[in-house]
Amino acid sequence: MKTRLLLFILLFSEVVHGQEKASRSYTVHGNVADIATRLPLAGATLSVVGGQGVALTDKAGVFSLGVQAGRIRLRCEYIGYRPIDTLVTVSGDRHIDFLLSPSQQTLSQVNIQSTAEPHKEVSTLDVAVLQGSALEQTRGLSLGDALKSVTGVTTFQTGPSIAKPVIHGLTGSRVLILNNGVALEAQQWGQEHAPEIDPFIANQIQVIKGPDGIRYGADAIAGVISVSPKRLPTDTGIMDGEVNAVGMTNSRLGAFSAMLEGALGKKLPGLSYRVQGTFKRSGDVRTPNYLLGNTGLLESDFSAAVQYYHKNYGIEGYYSNFYTKIGIEFDTDVGSYSDLLLRISEAEPPTTYPFSYFIDRPYQTVDHSTAKLRGFYNISDSSKLEVQYAYQVNTRQEYEELSFSTSLAPAIYLQIHTSTLDLSYEHKDGGGFSGSFGATGMNQGNVRLYGYLIPNFIDYDGGAYAIEKYRHDKWLFEAGARYDYRWLRAFAFDANAAKIDVTTTHYSGTSATLGTTYNFTDNLKLTGNYSAAFRPPSINELYIDGVHASLAEFEIGDANLKTEQANDFNLQLNYATHWLNVDLEGYYNHINNFIFEEPTGQFYHSQGGELLEFQYTQGNVNFRGIDLGIIVKPVDSLDIISKSSLIYAWNETIHNYQIYTPPMRLQNGITYHFGSFGPFKNFLAGADDIFVAKQNDVPPGYDFAPPPNVYNLIDAHIGFKLNINKTYADIDIAANNLTNVAYKDYLDRFRYFADEPGRNIIFRLRVPFEILSNHNNNN
Repeated sequence: MKTRLLLFILLFSEVVHGQEKASRSYTVHGNVADIATRLPLAGATLSVVGGQGVALTDKAGVFSLGVQAGRIRLRCEYIGYRPIDTLVTVSGDRHIDFLLSPSQQTLSQVNIQSTAEPHKEVSTLDVAVLQGSALEQTRGLSLGDALKSVTGVTTFQTGPSIAKPVIHGLTGSRVLILNNGVALEAQQWGQEHAPEIDPFIANQIQVIKGPDGIRYGADAIAGVISVSPKRLPTDTGIMDGEVNAVGMTNSRLGAFSAMLEGALGKKLPGLSYRVQGTFKRSGDVRTPNYLLGNTGLLESDFSAAVQYYHKNYGIEGYYSNFYTKIGIEFDTDVGSYSDLLLRISEAEPPTTYPFSYFIDRPYQTVDHSTAKLRGFYNISDSSKLEVQYAYQVNTRQEYEELSFSTSLAPAIYLQIHTSTLDLSYEHKDGGGFSGSFGATGMNQGNVRLYGYLIPNFIDYDGGAYAIEKYRHDKWLFEAGARYDYRWLRAFAFDANAAKIDVTTTHYSGTSATLGTTYNFTDNLKLTGNYSAAFRPPSINELYIDGVHASLAEFEIGDANLKTEQANDFNLQLNYATHWLNVDLEGYYNHINNFIFEEPTGQFYHSQGGELLEFQYTQGNVNFRGIDLGIIVKPVDSLDIISKSSLIYAWNETIHNYQIYTPPMRLQNGITYHFGSFGPFKNFLAGADDIFVAKQNDVPPGYDFAPPPNVYNLIDAHIGFKLNINKTYADIDIAANNLTNVAYKDYLDRFRYFADEPGRNIIFRLRVPFEILSNHNNNN
């Protein structure tokens, strides 16, 4: 009896002690500085992900944040720098330092696309940032679909599985995509060639809306999308990671992604690593009224990174591989001209298909590998030299239906090899001046086999740039210039003469930017920017000539196309307080010799049947529009968000509207944070209303079918944290197209044949974990 009583007293004491320890508050304090210059960053934000409490660094870069005992995810953010997330076990007061690295060469306005209070920063270019909970709610979607939540961004689609981002009405080779700092070089010229990037690697996605040709060259005439993983850990002797799982009812998609990272101990300080992998599989997609046959998808991705950072120098290695197999919707190839007209008039598949995960012909496979080596050296406390080399291989194979081609070989085989070298020098002084200059080079070669669509080619590019910024009082001034040269040799096939024509062309041009920001108050600022940019025609625009089975069309290029010349004017007004954020942007972009693909109104008779015929042409086009984003927080627990995009495009050459301009899009949403109750922590619920207008501003007689009607979609979601094996897992349940509306989208090339997907219930699970921790930091 005495023994039992003693055990009970000991157990009761331990429980009480544990409860006291769990409820105990401690202080996390430290410093935040620039990783290269080691200068303090005043105004950086420290917060507990999913928790409460925020701290800002003072002028010396010092912060102090009260937290609860236990394991937390601490986040450090500063505008213009990549944020850092780190798992921390708190059992006492802790000291943690953060070293942040710049995310862009250009100081840019950042519109945080989430429910957090907007940060304040002066700028000359407009950059939207998708991160935090807003990014987590896109897990399982393609990169293009994930970016639809950004104001001014939409997608150009080819069926339900392929989406390319569109920025202010521009897409394709005009939108530069960065994969961990490397410009994606693939067969991105194709309308159905989606970006070969795994969104699960992203800790942050930045979208520069407007030309940024100074830093990135001619391919950034529309803007830049930068997919950035989080910084590798710097605390020695740690190892942690996370697991993500996604399930969808429509297409019965299943996705699984896992990441493991760490930093070695004191014997090898500064050395850290990360490995990550993703597997995704989906079957046929369902519209509200029927199944779309052969619309399955298979995807497997892998990435690995290792870095060594010293106070004055560092080196980083990165490798990623992306593989996907995508089914092309049945019944987009038809046997005769009359059948094709009938399909367009009916606008739905003539055949009923059972659900299947099997991907039959026609389909396409894409394998893309990227290897990067980057190094930097701090010449002084205010200057840094950086060099980066990258090598990419992209292999694309497109297969036709066997009834149209008895060969088991692909109808199209394209493999492109790209080497790039970037050199940059950055400086900053105490007089308000900062900037950078650098040089870039690229060598690219394309090899084709089997059917002809685009020729073999060799491409050499070179460029040099300089950017300078000056801060004084409430003003920021920024100016930059760049020169680019391209040497292109194409081995085009002349079908009439049955021979190969070797053509060498040279392109050169300059880009420039000039901008300023004025801060009226701490809450109100006005930014103006002018950018001049150019873009040479891409290989497909010049020489494409053949059946593009994945698009069910015949495409014709024009070897006499001229270089595009863009003049973009941008004006932004930002007002931000603790309860209200308003971002208003107006832009005008005049592009001489704008290259676009238009329907010829004719049909091409191929071995597989009748195909829509499209041809590349060009004209002088004006793009002008407005983006408006509003976040209202009447109380801390309620977020009201409104996003509006309106764009108008006029083709001066044909004296009519420009074809394939995005229609007006309005999105209004509300989210309520209920807090914590029972086992659920940070419980929230929200809904969005998405309105897309009918595009009435189209040139008559330029399309095979009129634009689809207006549509209105309702999305909803709930999210919460749940304790799973002493770890708080993030759980999100969403419903897209909740009311199962049947609709077509103007920017979907398969809108001639089928509706868009119906209701889709999405389940998302994210579980962070910790294997090793630095116990020395717990004292």
